[in-house]
Amino acid sequence: MLTKVTTISILLVSLCLSASEVSGQKRNAAKRKPSAVKAQPPAPTPSPVGEIAENAEEPLPVKRNDRPKGDPPAETTSVTIQNKAKAEYEYLFFQPNFALSRVLVRHNDLGKGTVEFMRSDQDDPVTEPIEISETALARINASLAELRFLESSESYQHEKDFSHLGTVRITFSRDEKKRTAEFNWTDNQLARSLAGEYRKIANQFIWQFDMTLARENQPLESPKLIARLDTYLKRNEISDPVQMLPLLSELANDERLPLIARNHTLRLIEQIKKKAK
Repeated sequence: MLTKVTTISILLVSLCLSASEVSGQKRNAAKRKPSAVKAQPPAPTPSPVGEIAENAEEPLPVKRNDRPKGDPPAETTSVTIQNKAKAEYEYLFFQPNFALSRVLVRHNDLGKGTVEFMRSDQDDPVTEPIEISETALARINASLAELRFLESSESYQHEKDFSHLGTVRITFSRDEKKRTAEFNWTDNQLARSLAGEYRKIANQFIWQFDMTLARENQPLESPKLIARLDTYLKRNEISDPVQMLPLLSELANDERLPLIARNHTLRLIEQIKKKAK
């Protein structure tokens, strides 16, 4: 009898606990009712590219594989540059029996080019870069213009042959026109002046080459070379003495050179400056 009462009591307690749990779940479910506004998912962490795009004042450019309609084709641009008007100048002097047996001066319309020369005691020619001064280039162009070099067919050669004095060959080209004139002696003053101008250019830059070589390897040869320059200047056989002043100033202060050469250089500098005034 006691066992039955105990069993009934346990059943009653279990039923009460189950009812309490169900009631609690209902109350909690009522508290968790969703709100009217749907919750937004958390924003993803922006990547570096995204941050740049957001902070930039203008949108990132879109890569284009097609060529803009306004740009000319590459081939057309190249042809245009190649067809741009240019002038080429060339002076050649040769006489195999001379100590300086061959001189070739080439340059463009800006005066930049090379001088190539061959001495009778050398096996190979020497080539040096040059830059003709604006003053000398103006004289060359003036002579060519007065000669109407490209339009003319005049032969500047004297009726007698003086090839023992050396032969001069001048070539000038501009755009599609090109002409070469060759003579060893001429009565045409303009042609003679043109050849003389190139001879002065050769004198100037070959002397500079010889002086630079002596300065580095044989300083004791410098007095002889300065004396040669003095002779050139007295005979007006240098293209543009003023252009040489920076080099002469270096030589005058180079203690590797003998004092006699430096003092002589100083005198030449004063002479050039005085004459240029």
